[in-house]
Amino acid sequence: MHPIDTGLSTSAREGQPLAEQFASAPVLLGRRDYLSVLLRLTAMELYKLRRRPLTRISALIALLTTLLVFFALFLFSTGDGSGQVVRLLLPPTSLNIAVQTALTPFTILIIIIAGSTAGGEYTQGTIRLLFTRGPTRTQFLLAKVGAMLICCIVGISVLSISGLVIGYLLSLLRQAPSPAPFLTTSWLLHTGLFLLLAIFNWFIFAVIALFFGILGRSSAAGIGGGIVWYLLEPIIGQICQLSSELVQGPVSAFLRALPDYLIGNNLATLMAHQGYYIFGSSSISTLPDAEALTVLLAYIVLLLSIAGWLNHRRDITN
Repeated sequence: MHPIDTGLSTSAREGQPLAEQFASAPVLLGRRDYLSVLLRLTAMELYKLRRRPLTRISALIALLTTLLVFFALFLFSTGDGSGQVVRLLLPPTSLNIAVQTALTPFTILIIIIAGSTAGGEYTQGTIRLLFTRGPTRTQFLLAKVGAMLICCIVGISVLSISGLVIGYLLSLLRQAPSPAPFLTTSWLLHTGLFLLLAIFNWFIFAVIALFFGILGRSSAAGIGGGIVWYLLEPIIGQICQLSSELVQGPVSAFLRALPDYLIGNNLATLMAHQGYYIFGSSSISTLPDAEALTVLLAYIVLLLSIAGWLNHRRDITN
């Protein structure tokens, strides 16, 4: 931290009013290098997210829904004499239930938060103030991306741990059988990768919402564009699959290959491959992990590049 002295001596300050003394006191500034400024901007974005009612309500909805899902399994286990349902409350199956609960409905929540974060600056007119404070426009964009990444990490981690704890506590009331030994080094490695992919799942849709928020310069564009993309992708995949069976030749080959380049299919492929080692579930996808990961990274680079170009070139005076 570097103090900036205003040049007034102690004797000169004694005769000033209290408000003027504070105004003329040394101002402490942080380091001005690119990374330090970016980290402070990310902290600012996290502070704004933490103070918004939308973020708190979304977190409360996610936690309550996770609790309700496991409580419903607990109730269903009442009439299950075989003990199959109550085993769902125990790890490692409870981890899969918690993560799938987070990914299926709550991806829309992260889209809403990300879309309103980017588009809200244009809607409220604060974008002009931000761009006149000194940091570059690229730093402001990267700060929002970093803040959303941290939100995804915290969200998936909290929901996964909550699911494990809630499921285990409820299983104690049913005297569930002890799960088979599963804690091995390989299992922990694949579980870590599984959770990273769940975070990546949220993050890529947050990037989509940020992109549409900047493109449309409003919260509605960010939220609407992200939700439409999320809901429309599975429909497009099914249409391509069915259409490829009705035509022949290169068109049929193109329609069969197109679903392999959709975000949802590639995310499902990566998570299914890790789920095979963690939960013993089968994977019907034949896509290589490297290809799926390359496609997803290409989406992120493309969307952020276009958003950064728009952010840099756009006139925000009006």
